[in-house]
Amino acid sequence: MAHQIAEEAHGSRIYMIGVNERGLSLAQLLKSSIDKIDDRNTPLEKISSFDDEPFNAFASPENDSVLVIVDDVIFRGGTMFKVLNKIKELNEFQKIYTAVLVDRGHRKYPVQASIVGLNFPTKLNEQVEMKLIHGKPDQVVLLKN
Repeated sequence: MAHQIAEEAHGSRIYMIGVNERGLSLAQLLKSSIDKIDDRNTPLEKISSFDDEPFNAFASPENDSVLVIVDDVIFRGGTMFKVLNKIKELNEFQKIYTAVLVDRGHRKYPVQASIVGLNFPTKLNEQVEMKLIHGKPDQVVLLKN
């Protein structure tokens, strides 16, 4: 995923936002790899989908920069939709990508993941969760309700 993000950026400055705790932990891993690939220092911030506060993390992004919003799992697209609506500087980026480790399908909102680690169609009564150990991604599990 990190290589795909670096390729999609075409040398432009990359800014990253991790969604909630799990998205942030995945974003930290991706940032580390991207920084090694292109000898960069990628800015990374955390956003919470749970509060209604506007988000203004990057005061003035560089011209022709790209934004990558990272989450662990995308299902109906509601979390990503809320996050996109909270980010004040969306219009300042040349391009915006959504990166997720697992895409479950079943969209309700018009949001697609641009960069996907694994497409894993599930049943509506199933849930996919990324487990963390000491704040770092450990495993992805399928839970049945």
